[in-house]
Amino acid sequence: MGKNKVAIIGSGIAGIATSIRLAVKGYEVEVFEANDYPGGKLSEIKSKDFRFDAGPSLFTMPNYVDELFELAGENPRDHFNYQKIDTICEYFYEDGTHVSAHADHVKFAEEIETKIGEPAQNVLNSIEKSAFLYNHLGDLFVRRPIHSIKTFLSKDAFKSYRQLHKLDFFRTMNEANEAGFEKEKTTQLFNRYATYNGSDPYQTPATMNIIPHLEFSIGAFFPEGGMINITRSLFELAKRCGVKFHFSQKVQEIVIDKKNAIALKIGDETIAFDHVVSNMDMVNTYKKLLPNTYHPKRLLKQPKSSSALIFYWGIQKKFDQ
Repeated sequence: MGKNKVAIIGSGIAGIATSIRLAVKGYEVEVFEANDYPGGKLSEIKSKDFRFDAGPSLFTMPNYVDELFELAGENPRDHFNYQKIDTICEYFYEDGTHVSAHADHVKFAEEIETKIGEPAQNVLNSIEKSAFLYNHLGDLFVRRPIHSIKTFLSKDAFKSYRQLHKLDFFRTMNEANEAGFEKEKTTQLFNRYATYNGSDPYQTPATMNIIPHLEFSIGAFFPEGGMINITRSLFELAKRCGVKFHFSQKVQEIVIDKKNAIALKIGDETIAFDHVVSNMDMVNTYKKLLPNTYHPKRLLKQPKSSSALIFYWGIQKKFDQ
């Protein structure tokens, strides 16, 4: 295979997954990471006797992790295991209302009817609508690049266009939830799913109500050993596939020649590669690593989400909640 040397900037979980897929295809892959550990946000924090999983707290669609082991010819159960959880989240309201989000649809609907007074059928209807959105849009928004014109010209896309009037592009998530629920607390609960990708439920299209399907129909899971084990198991898999990792190696610039990425500048060294993949945030990739190339101004000027502020508290006490 010609032109088979690939550099990946960042060992976040997507960078590790990409390295595995490329290595399996026969590429010579090297990953450069500014931190001294892999995983990016999906890492861990240790302090005294406490250990915290950093990053995401909920694990959905584990089949995509399993797929990486299978692509490499390994049995995922030999290296990575997880369990489906019966209670996905606990919701606490300021007035003392406490709702358990059961994975079982009927049990969850009955819980909301009992605790909030929302008719159970409204909850079941919302989960059913979420499944409808996923069945028509999952391939477009989950498995294909959203910025590629080919995505919107695909056979699956044209099938979805026939249902355009049902896909909720033309009202906000909050408007759809207010129309579907009688109680403010239920609307608040389902608006929360906008935060999965840093969206605002009062601005993002109601199409984003696709997200509850991931939890309530596909399921929520927890890995043995904690969320950090997603990173650890895939990091070890990548190394077995021949991927080389370089930690504490901050990339200063992606070198461009005639619109092609040809090398990385790291410290005083310039290292040539046939292909470069950036697992950094898009804005930082352009502004910090590609200072002298074309910038997609419209994308870079889009409003940025504040994401989340998270506190990790180590408390030597158990709480009933």
